[in-house]
Amino acid sequence: MSLARVITAVTATLLAVVAAASPASATTAPDTWPQGESLSTLEWLGLFVGGTLLLVVVITGLAAAVNAKVHHHVVVPGPPSGTAIEATEHMPLPAPAEKSEH
Repeated sequence: MSLARVITAVTATLLAVVAAASPASATTAPDTWPQGESLSTLEWLGLFVGGTLLLVVVITGLAAAVNAKVHHHVVVPGPPSGTAIEATEHMPLPAPAEKSEH
């Protein structure tokens, strides 16, 4: 099974669980239950920023894992044989001109 199919199946399952649980979370707690303290602004920022950073790290890791499995084209250095560049590399250099003394 390919990685794309696994990711699709996991995503569909998570969305189905969230969709099924949303009606249950819509009700409010009874008044007889103790009410907990609300989160501070710093805690809310930690949740949202930390959650976002965690999501970015997970997605980057998955992308790197997929990229590691891909067969990349490797470029061999140098020109292909029989080109004009290769032919000029083997030509002798002209002899240096001799200086004449006056």
